[in-house]
Amino acid sequence: MAKDLVLQLRYLGVIPQEGHREYGFRIENKDKEIRQVVLTIDDDLFHRNQLMFQEAPDLCYQKVLTDLGKEPAGESDWSILAVTASDVAHYRESHPTAKSRNKATPKRPEHQ
Repeated sequence: MAKDLVLQLRYLGVIPQEGHREYGFRIENKDKEIRQVVLTIDDDLFHRNQLMFQEAPDLCYQKVLTDLGKEPAGESDWSILAVTASDVAHYRESHPTAKSRNKATPKRPEHQ
């Protein structure tokens, strides 16, 4: 399904699982065909990439949009996608606010 054929993309929510989190989306195309897509993010990815839980829904949303744009028209065979470190890096490059969080946070001065 090409991105221009999508009528609505809706975030359904997050479901914490053992070792990962699942982010659900509902896609409705212009023909009223509906499908659900689940993106998974391993817990380690949050720690290794300093990914905040609040960033994850938008990161997943952006990944779904990107993948829809790459998907040939008439082909919609993916329903579960794993978010990778590469996806996080791409997200940070395209979102300056998220990119700045990746830098080490300065230490606060100690009060005496």
